Amino acid sequence: MNIFKRGMIFITFFGCCFAIALMAAAMCTKYWLEAEARQRTGEASASGIIQYRPNSTGHVNIGLFKGRKSLNVGFGERVTDIEGGDAGFAFMDYGLWVATIASLAAGMLFAVVGALFAVINTATTPVEAITGVPGLYVWNTLAAVFNLVCVICWAVQFHTRLTKNVLVRDSLNGWTTEGQEIFGYSYWLVVVAIVVHIANCVIIGVGTYEPRRKEVVHAPHVNKQDNNILLY
Repeated sequence: MNIFKRGMIFITFFGCCFAIALMAAAMCTKYWLEAEARQRTGEASASGIIQYRPNSTGHVNIGLFKGRKSLNVGFGERVTDIEGGDAGFAFMDYGLWVATIASLAAGMLFAVVGALFAVINTATTPVEAITGVPGLYVWNTLAAVFNLVCVICWAVQFHTRLTKNVLVRDSLNGWTTEGQEIFGYSYWLVVVAIVVHIANCVIIGVGTYEPRRKEVVHAPHVNKQDNNILLY
């Protein structure tokens, strides 16, 4: 394997490390969901439109394990942490929540394996296919697939459960986030990680591509003098 090929493979090591950092940041941060909070007055207008208190504002951000809510009724913000282990995450679907975390962890694992074998393939030329260049495709593809599963699980969670009011405890006081939710930057970090692993596969393909050479079959040379000798 020449220097160019080894260099291109080594680039994927940095790609895997970058993807690992993105996934680790996504798992640790509290911004998978962000929402603005409003407080209802408890009275509806004549046309049936719900009225909200103009001086009551709030913001909610939620991660995979923890979150934070900041509510202000006009006398200053009241910041409270939301713990995933208590009723603060009661609004989530437990199965989708576990699937999101498990798939993200699996994506990180395969990214680590991809980074290790990228170093091995840069230093040596493994004999087995799974530890060689074909294996690099496998590890990066698996990492991208599990990250995609993670993104899909959270998207389903978002559209089925999180678009409703996530302020379960404060709903009795009129607080709601319904219709104000958006995907936070932690979610988009995983999407970027998918793109990084796809880019790794492209880099591997470009770096290890070898065009097929057409073999030209030459007709055997016949010595006319030898043919004349055979006639006699």
